[in-house]
This record gives sequence, C-alpha cells and structure tokens, in this order.
Amino acid sequence: MKRTEDAGTSGAMSPTGTNYRTGHVGRARQPWYGRILGLKNIRLSRSWSVVFFEGSAAVAVLLALTELVSWWVVPVLPLLVAGLVKLNDIIAGAGKY
Repeated sequence: MKRTEDAGTSGAMSPTGTNYRTGHVGRARQPWYGRILGLKNIRLSRSWSVVFFEGSAAVAVLLALTELVSWWVVPVLPLLVAGLVKLNDIIAGAGKY
C-alpha cells in the first residue's frame, strides 16, 4: 500500500490506488504482460494477457504436435504476437498527437 502526504495531512491509499481523504484516484496497475512490453497507450485486462501469451503458446504447441509447422514456431509465435501487440500500442499512441 502507498502512503501520501497531501498538504500536511496524511491519507491512506487503498490497494486500488484511491485516497479516501483527498479523492485522488490512481490508475490500476497493468498486468505483467503489459508491463514487460512497456505498453503506454492500450490497457490490457488480465484475461487478454492470458489469451495473448498462453493462448499463442498453446496454439504453437498444438500446431507443432500436429506437424503442421516445425518446432521452432513454438518460441517464435508468442514473440511474434508480443511484437504485434507492441506495434499496435505504438500506432495507437501515434494517433493521439
């Protein structure tokens, strides 16, 4: 939990980032997938983080097990999906300015 000093009065911060005395509402923390990629413009929920990371890894393993692709696709596909998510974040940020 964070503690802040605001004009001489101390207010306790809740785990969600809301300061009850001053009404300051902090932004919720990004899931680990968004923090690793350094996403600044799009906010991923935890479920989308699971879909992008574990889903792409599971699809890659299934494709490799059915011998539709080579085994090198297993580590490459999640990296490719992460790159596309980061590219989407960069493009979303370009439209702001």
